[in-house]
Amino acid sequence: MKNVAIVLIIIIFLELAYGFMPSILAKAGISESVYIPSSSATSAGSTIDPTLGLPISEKSFSDYNEDTIDKSSFYLRIDKIDLFKRIVQNVDPRDKTAYVDSWNYGVSHGRFTSTPDKIGITYLFSHASGNKDDALNQNAWFSNMDQLQIGDEVIIYYDFKKYTYSILDIFAVDPTATGFYTGASPVAKVRMQYCGPPTGSLGKRTLVDAILTDTVDI
Repeated sequence: MKNVAIVLIIIIFLELAYGFMPSILAKAGISESVYIPSSSATSAGSTIDPTLGLPISEKSFSDYNEDTIDKSSFYLRIDKIDLFKRIVQNVDPRDKTAYVDSWNYGVSHGRFTSTPDKIGITYLFSHASGNKDDALNQNAWFSNMDQLQIGDEVIIYYDFKKYTYSILDIFAVDPTATGFYTGASPVAKVRMQYCGPPTGSLGKRTLVDAILTDTVDI
């Protein structure tokens, strides 16, 4: 009888722990991963939309519009370069296999960085290619980022809200300058990283910073 009581106590404890774990992580500022592994790729070479479960049969810089997104999910939209991609959340930039695989589904969100609903830097990164004609084949979603200028608009959809940003700064850094990834910010902004200049080269990284200007429910 005593052993049965002990087992019941353990079961109740585990149920409570798992039930409260999401809120504990949230209070600690840690998001649960939504990264989708490569096993979701279809045999025909298309990919599966991680949230909607729908195949994306042809590669494109613009997979969605505001009417077709899952409003609870995470997307990047930059109209100037006709970019509308899913954002794959919590991708570790130290794990090349993970981040290269994540580009099958969209743009990577840096693990441990902020999200649009919080003060801080929402860090996004993706491959960029100097060969614009082959960019789609390489999943090089940031290949046209070199066309952006200060003042251009960036939109992020996240958890039933639309966040609008204005580009404030564009600058190049050394690949070893990790402080730009781990750094803090007193305001909400998005930082987007791609290789270059020149676009696609490995000697430098270009960072595009945009500051939050508006938030609306969707």
